[in-house]
Amino acid sequence: MSQKFWNYGYSVLLSIILLLLIGIFINWNDNKSENYTLGNNKSGEESLLVRDKQLVEKEKTIFLYDLIDQKDKELQLFNRFVEERKKEEGKAKVAIIIDDMGYQKEMADRIMNLNFPVTVSVLPFLPYSRYVAQLAKEKGMTVLLHLPMEPHNSNVDPGKGAIFSTMSEQEIRAKFLANWQDVPYVSGVSNHMGSKITENRDIMKIILSEIKEKNLYFIDSMTSPDSVGYQLSREMGIKTAQRTVFLDNEQDIDYIGNQIDVLKEFALKYGSAIAIGHPYCNTIDMLMETYLTFPAEGIEIVKLEELLE
Repeated sequence: MSQKFWNYGYSVLLSIILLLLIGIFINWNDNKSENYTLGNNKSGEESLLVRDKQLVEKEKTIFLYDLIDQKDKELQLFNRFVEERKKEEGKAKVAIIIDDMGYQKEMADRIMNLNFPVTVSVLPFLPYSRYVAQLAKEKGMTVLLHLPMEPHNSNVDPGKGAIFSTMSEQEIRAKFLANWQDVPYVSGVSNHMGSKITENRDIMKIILSEIKEKNLYFIDSMTSPDSVGYQLSREMGIKTAQRTVFLDNEQDIDYIGNQIDVLKEFALKYGSAIAIGHPYCNTIDMLMETYLTFPAEGIEIVKLEELLE
């Protein structure tokens, strides 16, 4: 048994040695031929054989480099495309509403010329209510009926057309209809003041049923933290959204700028946000001054309809 094993091992070893000798011999001959060709090239010119060989090797190298380089470029372009798509898909969205429209023509004209989407929320029965709605329609802007409602503070007048908690259901429906008919091109409704009404589920159900019947949506201005408007709208199958930030509870430039920063932070954290401002000079000035910073920070200013739920 051991004799057979040694014979077999000896044969394998001889085979390996033989293969190594053959490889060395072939490699030596190749080197000799190359050296011979170069050595006899006394004129300093390369022989056709050597030159052709070098050209072939060079072409192979260039082709491989170009191929790798092209693949790298394609990969870079693809990665850039993916990153851009991620940025685009992950971009936060902000909608801006300007409330209390209808008092002034000059401010309305200025707001209509803003270079980003704005929703105008128009109070009924004001001197320029219809003018604002008509101009907004022509500019492709969204128009809301800014529905006056009773606030908790009885010393504050919500304005003509207001809905009060003392009204009957029939009076509430009639009042809503009159307000809606006074402002043309309305897509949705938001509450003007109304902290007392928006907390009242029974009254809000009457108002929202009118909104639903007319295929409108409801924006809860959140003038009360206890408002039921947004939640009740969802329960009733009405498209809705709620205000995130008031921009100008104070008309100071620094305050408004800070509120715009709060709006951005909220949008970046939660994906979207809705701001409500008013037709004040400082508010419009700050929006015009800062709107170009939104896309640079990954935020897109969009039409209100994009943020409805």
